[in-house]
Amino acid sequence: MLYGKKNLQKHHKVIMMVGQTGAGKSTLINGMINHILGVEWKDNVRIKLIEEHTSLDQIQTSKVTCYEINHQEGFKIPYSLTILDTPGFGYSGRTEDKQIVKQITECFTSPAGVQHIDAVCFVVRDTDIRLSDAQKYVFDSVLQVFGKDIEENIIFCVTYCDDSEEPKVINTVVKASVPCAKNEQDRPVNFCFNNSDIPVHSDNKINGGSSKIREMQWEESMENMEKFFNFLLNLNTRSLILTQEVLKERRALEITIEGLIPKIEEQTLKAHELEKLKNTLKEHEADIEKNKDFQYEEKETRTRKIKTDQTSVNCLECQTTCHHPCKVSLSRLAYLCEVFYWNADCRVCGHGQSRHFCERHKWETYVVTVKNTYEELKKKYEEKANAMKLSVQNICDKLSAETQTSEGKALKLIETAKKCLQRLQEIALKPGPLTITDYIDRLINDEASNKKPGYLERIKSLEKLKQQITENETKSQK
Repeated sequence: MLYGKKNLQKHHKVIMMVGQTGAGKSTLINGMINHILGVEWKDNVRIKLIEEHTSLDQIQTSKVTCYEINHQEGFKIPYSLTILDTPGFGYSGRTEDKQIVKQITECFTSPAGVQHIDAVCFVVRDTDIRLSDAQKYVFDSVLQVFGKDIEENIIFCVTYCDDSEEPKVINTVVKASVPCAKNEQDRPVNFCFNNSDIPVHSDNKINGGSSKIREMQWEESMENMEKFFNFLLNLNTRSLILTQEVLKERRALEITIEGLIPKIEEQTLKAHELEKLKNTLKEHEADIEKNKDFQYEEKETRTRKIKTDQTSVNCLECQTTCHHPCKVSLSRLAYLCEVFYWNADCRVCGHGQSRHFCERHKWETYVVTVKNTYEELKKKYEEKANAMKLSVQNICDKLSAETQTSEGKALKLIETAKKCLQRLQEIALKPGPLTITDYIDRLINDEASNKKPGYLERIKSLEKLKQQITENETKSQK
């Protein structure tokens, strides 16, 4: 929404309003507009940019909305103002919340989007004596978008607050260690708003006593608005260059993880099955000596080609999909995909950009259970050993070596993810999990939730890897 013509003679401030559904954000923004336009208590009009709802069931806002208020003569503030109003978090579920974060990301990265920001305003209720899961998600999701240079521009707008003392919710914010601007007392910068939806003073439904109270609430609200906008006037504007770098790195991280997960799944399953086969051979060594056709079952990962409507970046060298779906549709421009490092090596498979092609199909892994015989297994290893005759123990030793190789490959893949996370740690205001064991825990949780074929075996293998890493870290610290 655009109000007035652009005024190039005036500074242009940009603020983003973020809050959980029901925090009073819409009422607060409407109050800001009334203050900016100089609406007074005695006026028979109130400005409403946003329709306020009394019931959560009526809330339908699902998009980031931009209100551009260009300065005009008579404004109560000496600058133009853009308000980025984000939808309320925590009402429609995590899927919708993720869409909100995606919209914020697009708003900051689009060529026609916002290029700088002056304040990120977290709207919280003074009655919030502890952070709910939804509020934690709001803080974490939004903070992960920004670079470290934005910390001094994060402030709190406390609603349903009487302004008599420091809001109670500020202690909650301090305990949660939310990065933000601090005042002279080293406390989070905050502004109180009573959030009363005040009707025009001539409303027949208001009696004399109530009218006086409403007038006092109005004047108090406008005083707090003036404090807020004076603070905003002196706040340093922040370029979003570092924030855009954070977003770019985060997207690359997500793509890398998406591409690495099938590879990690394959190697962890293989490691588990090799270990299981070794134990089976040891347990049935006597039976195997008597029966060369001894059979056993094992799970193995296979690959198939799936046609898609969207483009995939596929590696010809290893016949895997490194990114799907990808916005780059031409193979000669594949290097523009976020999956490639600056030196054109793929983050997922490690092969060069020249070995990758943009195609309308993707490679998908799946797990099957197959029956094999000991004789076939023995023959395979003897061929590798130049026809040398191998005993059951020899083959068990070979299986142990292969198990270690698969575990090593899985760890190397997870290490690749860690490199992305380390870079994110350097630039992000609120980085995500940063250790390998954190990511192994995430992979274990995902396996338990998705329950794809072979998930129990992969979980056991991941837990074994985690234990090995923990033991190695403990040894190195001694």
